[in-house]
Amino acid sequence: MLAGPIRLEHNLAPAAFVWLWAKYVTGSNPEKHCTRSILGKYSKRLSAHNELLGQSPRLTLDEGAVGTYSAIYVCGVAREGYRKHLNYPHNLHTAILPRPGASDSFKFERWSMSVENGIFLPIPPVAALASKYRPLPDEFTTCRIFRWSVVYRPRGNGTRPLVPHVSEGSRLKPSRRQP
Repeated sequence: MLAGPIRLEHNLAPAAFVWLWAKYVTGSNPEKHCTRSILGKYSKRLSAHNELLGQSPRLTLDEGAVGTYSAIYVCGVAREGYRKHLNYPHNLHTAILPRPGASDSFKFERWSMSVENGIFLPIPPVAALASKYRPLPDEFTTCRIFRWSVVYRPRGNGTRPLVPHVSEGSRLKPSRRQP
């Protein structure tokens, strides 16, 4: 089957987020957390900086050529509760794994996304971290981006399959809910 671009349908409202971005993931850096734990280029289309995002419920994520990235990570830091540090449970996190011909959907609170030519990957719980990462400071272990990057270990140009590295005793099951 020929690989086509990832098409995304969404109801994201940029004004509801302090930050809203997507990144074409080409690798990971387990020595960093947050956005610096994943390597790659940011999307200009799925970004709060795109003034048309809220008016464009359908996007084609083709800013990176198919096969040059492992996944597309999506992060939205909720505006509500941000000043009082109460936003964490409401922050949007997911990743899209390119998969030609596949379709999937994702729902979190009031946000929904559907994808063509891809599937959504769950954000691993702390229990899925390898034992070497569990003693790290909270800014690492509570960071969903860090957890995703060290469990799935994206590398290279997307030519290697992205599969979870699951630590002993943990189970990583697809989920549409965030931990």
